[in-house]
Amino acid sequence: MMRRDRMKTEKIANRQFSFILFTMRATIPLATLPILTASNARQDAWVSTLLVFIGTVIIIFLIAGLGARFPEKDVVEMSWFLLGKVPGTLISLVILWSFLHMASLQVRIYAEMIIVGFLPETPIIVLTAAMILVSMVAAFSGVEVIGRMTDLIFFLFLGMVVLSLGTLFFEADFMNLQPLLSRGFESVLMGTLVPLGMNSLLLVASMLIPHLNNPQRAVSSALWAVGGAILVILSTTILVIATVGPEEGARVVFPFLKAIRGIRVSEFLERVEILAVFSWGLGLFVGLSTFVYCGAKGVARVVGIKDYRHILLPMGIIWIVLSIHDFDNVFEMRSLLAPEVMGPYGLFLTIFPYLFLWGGYFIKKIEGHGSQKKEKGEK
Repeated sequence: MMRRDRMKTEKIANRQFSFILFTMRATIPLATLPILTASNARQDAWVSTLLVFIGTVIIIFLIAGLGARFPEKDVVEMSWFLLGKVPGTLISLVILWSFLHMASLQVRIYAEMIIVGFLPETPIIVLTAAMILVSMVAAFSGVEVIGRMTDLIFFLFLGMVVLSLGTLFFEADFMNLQPLLSRGFESVLMGTLVPLGMNSLLLVASMLIPHLNNPQRAVSSALWAVGGAILVILSTTILVIATVGPEEGARVVFPFLKAIRGIRVSEFLERVEILAVFSWGLGLFVGLSTFVYCGAKGVARVVGIKDYRHILLPMGIIWIVLSIHDFDNVFEMRSLLAPEVMGPYGLFLTIFPYLFLWGGYFIKKIEGHGSQKKEKGEK
């Protein structure tokens, strides 16, 4: 009983909420840089990043804006309230699938990077299982522990990213960014699809808002987070293009790793890519822990289990299996991250549920105004 009460009262600071979203939004997009590799924008990929920011702001208002109106309800409870039990459950399952698939996709991408770059003989299941099991421990401890853990990790993560970018700056040739818009604006627009699709990871905000100390400030906290993350991705895109060139950057699977691997700081200091890889690992740990927590809690809510911890182990096994079967190799991963696949898929997972939820909200509001007018007329 005490455990259940504690689960209901667990709170995190808005600062921790921002750190979680920043870390999640910056980690895998930083590693794969889909804004460059999944489009034909080449040296104009940085322009696509600016457009991605605009789209991300709209998505934040969709998710956090509605959540702030129902500060005591997570997305499952909110769906039931706005749409009814059955339609609300169906909409909730779309969002819960997003948690499941995006987590498995991210852990698989990181595992592929480790195998390609450092441990080619290691079985993929060893890496994915290790990362998911460690994240399950954090999720088992609760959202407060995840928040405090993010407080500890955030500045280390950010510092390593900044140091990594700093090593690229001195090798950058900014002439590689010219000419501007040489491939037309259509290529720039295509470059926004995959990063916008990856915004489906921001759906975790819908489960975290009820745990905020100040849920009314959820929108501003989320905007600060994605603004900082997009700034990091913009800087990375510019420096990678300036360092390795637009053609080479678009050709490789992990362009940031490719760019930083060619840097030698001095005669005795090299292999500085460990900074990037370690920072991605820290960021992935935060993201996976959050996905596992939100996914398990949401599923427990749907099926009527009072303590989400009871389903962590079976859900962890599902995550591991799904991460193994997402794709067979790095080349299939690139196909999955293609604009015509990940863009529509991710945007559907993000926008489709919230069109119904916002529709239900406005219908409830109109009905509420109508009933108030009727009561006044009777008086």
